[in-house]
Amino acid sequence: MSIDSRRVEKVFSVIEVIAKEGDGLVRVGAIADALRAENAPVAVWQIRADCTALAELGRIQLDPGSGAWVVAANEQSKGAA
Repeated sequence: MSIDSRRVEKVFSVIEVIAKEGDGLVRVGAIADALRAENAPVAVWQIRADCTALAELGRIQLDPGSGAWVVAANEQSKGAA
């Protein structure tokens, strides 16, 4: 697995945690804060690019009303198994 792939997977795992602990809406700033707290900071522009990549894979979706990301329904069901 490449460094980029590992980073994208890490961003996705952080998104899942934030979504489960909150209302399901995940903002890029919250992802950056969580990664920084884990001593694994990532630039906000990179997190935005990773979110776009995850959206293209169908793993997350942008909520148009809030501008936040949400975990795609098919990804939520994977976590419940």
